[in-house]
Amino acid sequence: MNRMKWVLRGLLALVITLTAVIPASAWAAAGDITSIEITGGSSKMMSVGETASYQVMAAVEGFDNKQDVTGGVTWSTSNSAVVTITKGKVKAIAAGEAVIIAQVDGVKAQVAVQVQDKIKSIKASPKSYSFVKGNEGALPKVSITRANGKEEDVTSDIVWTVSNNLAVLENGKIKGVTPGRVLLQGKYGSTTVKVPVVVTDIITKVEITPTAVQLNLKKSKALKVTGTYSNGKKVNLSKSIVWTSSNPGVAAVKNGSVKALTEGQATLTGTYQNQTVTVTVTVVPTLQKLIMGQKSLVLSPQSSITLGVMAKYDTGKTTMVTSSAVWSSSKPGVASVTNGKIVAVSKGKTIVSAKWGNKKVTIPVTVK
Repeated sequence: MNRMKWVLRGLLALVITLTAVIPASAWAAAGDITSIEITGGSSKMMSVGETASYQVMAAVEGFDNKQDVTGGVTWSTSNSAVVTITKGKVKAIAAGEAVIIAQVDGVKAQVAVQVQDKIKSIKASPKSYSFVKGNEGALPKVSITRANGKEEDVTSDIVWTVSNNLAVLENGKIKGVTPGRVLLQGKYGSTTVKVPVVVTDIITKVEITPTAVQLNLKKSKALKVTGTYSNGKKVNLSKSIVWTSSNPGVAAVKNGSVKALTEGQATLTGTYQNQTVTVTVTVVPTLQKLIMGQKSLVLSPQSSITLGVMAKYDTGKTTMVTSSAVWSSSKPGVASVTNGKIVAVSKGKTIVSAKWGNKKVTIPVTVK
């Protein structure tokens, strides 16, 4: 009898021991759900107006891999004023916090959702890129502005992709691989920012025409810059080249055109792919007219007189140009002229002219 008692006690101890070491799930029937999880993590950030879809994966007795049970989930939200959820699709309604709960056969999982004000705008800096093939640059910084006016730096939260294989993303950088155009796209939630990228071939030579320019004040002139690729193909770089001016107060370049600002001289240096070109710009005032000291002359034969000619500019500046002007007489037999000196020859009338630059001045001369 005692022996039987010890045997029963031993069997009872074995049952208790097995119950302690075998998980409760082991007692579940094949096909029972033992746990579920909502994909995407235990928390989510959204903006007002955004939507997102959830997937629920379950650990099922008898299956080695987790099963998709999204279609059989009963959904609920702790705050329907903040988010609503229908058939796994959650929509952000207003700023605030809520918990989304998924339930299948009595097994639950949840995810915390934080909703912020709607994104009004998103911008990237820089707004565009131009790379020589093989070169690379850091990905843009990105900021958003919400409807309440608050600006946020979301650079670290952006998911970047490129539209084709002309460029690749590597270690937080974008690298140009093949010449052409590619679109760099950054996604923040459901908001996307697009940054155009141009990948160019290697330039072996850069040329500019003209190499010297003379301009009047406030006038402009386009500069033509031509680049030659390693394959011999030429390209217009007029608006792509980066310019610096030795005297920016005299001349400056914008959109491939040089503009005269004040009188003087400046040297413009253009750079593209480590190739440089230079152009000398001289800014001069505009000649308005030539002025003589007298309006008419009456001379006696064999007498003479010397006249001066003054150039007047749009700046108000004047300068004597007597010796450099081109002089002439319509009737040299009446009166001759040399460097402003008029000599009466014989009785009659003539017109003495002085030409300088693009202007001309005349004076009637009578010899009697």
